Amino acid sequence: MSTTRIIAMTTSTAALALALPAMAQDATITIATHYNDAQMEPLTACFRQYEEENPGIAIEHQQASYRDFLQTILTARVGGTSPDIYNIYSIWAPQLAAAGVLAEPPEDVAATIREAYGEGTVGAATIGGTLYGFPTELSVYQLIYNRTLLEEAGFSEPPATWDELREAAAAITQTNDQGNITVAGYTYGPTEANAVHPFFSQLYANGVQPFGEDFRTSNVDDPVAVDILSKQAALFADGITSTAVETDDFAAGGAAMAIMANWNKSTLEDAFGDAFADTVGVAPIPHDEGEGGTMLYSFFWAVDASSDVTDEAWALLSWLNTAQEGQEMSCTGQMLAELGALTGNLADLAAMDTDDPFTAPFVEAVESGAAVSQPNVWQSAEIERILRGAIEQVWAGRVSAEDALAQADAEIQSILDEQPEG
Repeated sequence: MSTTRIIAMTTSTAALALALPAMAQDATITIATHYNDAQMEPLTACFRQYEEENPGIAIEHQQASYRDFLQTILTARVGGTSPDIYNIYSIWAPQLAAAGVLAEPPEDVAATIREAYGEGTVGAATIGGTLYGFPTELSVYQLIYNRTLLEEAGFSEPPATWDELREAAAAITQTNDQGNITVAGYTYGPTEANAVHPFFSQLYANGVQPFGEDFRTSNVDDPVAVDILSKQAALFADGITSTAVETDDFAAGGAAMAIMANWNKSTLEDAFGDAFADTVGVAPIPHDEGEGGTMLYSFFWAVDASSDVTDEAWALLSWLNTAQEGQEMSCTGQMLAELGALTGNLADLAAMDTDDPFTAPFVEAVESGAAVSQPNVWQSAEIERILRGAIEQVWAGRVSAEDALAQADAEIQSILDEQPEG
């Protein structure tokens, strides 16, 4: 009796697996993820169930490195050791799609995804109008604030506009005798994500798309973008925040507000302990234009176009992302719930325990469509590096927001012009 083996593995073990004899197998479906064994426990249990329901199929899991994941995929492709299924960060998808790495789901699977997932999340798995897989873990940005610090400064509600944010932040900021900030009214952080993602989130909140609809043109020098970055820089110039203050200081009580993602919840719970619920609040991102909104980013399950078992791969993914009999959530949803993460699967989202005051605003942004997917643009990591450099130069007062974003726009446009047609 022939068997099909479904194995989740890293590139480091892929070559070894391919070197082994076939052992009466018709096919091998390999899966690469960045999750460790502990994080994968709910899915591992589902693998065992799938094996029982599908005799002849065996499932294993091994972790891949997140930091090197994209390069690992591309290297494996060259070496002929590509996994059949990937769990990928959405911004990696343009390069993978352009290289012909990603397979399109069958029409019935694509229809199921579009029906079962939030619009913004479907967008995270869509490149050039083509849907490539099942969205999984997603992160949404909102304004996170310290209720205690705001109330002590005389503010009973979080700010709704940037002027209100500036007023509250200025009232909260404290300095020592040397003029160094000891409590910041607002803070950013040291990474591309801490600089660029809040910037994108503010753009969406103010009704501006950072890129054209086809993601082939840059809008980062839009007048609204210039105004947003100028107002950010004013917080630094006026001593309301500084580069010495980072988002980690929020957890330490050293900052009152920051634009942060929902996955910070566990860290903040640990930091504030029993005071978490009474201290940490979440609100929509303050905006002066438009109807409000924010940005989300997502991972998604995708199938390699070179796989010779694509039908089996899509069948497995469909099963993993659909609640089975007697279960409230899909297998993927169960894993994400254990991680404290959110999902774009609307049925899973409804079944998750998301009614607490911290999580509910993030869920509302997903369900309402206010959260828009991070732009899946060509060479996204390089574009974020360019934007981070421009933003930080403006924060430091070395160049105006208008000049910095004009230069960044030109560099980004040259990158976008290099992407393949299609």
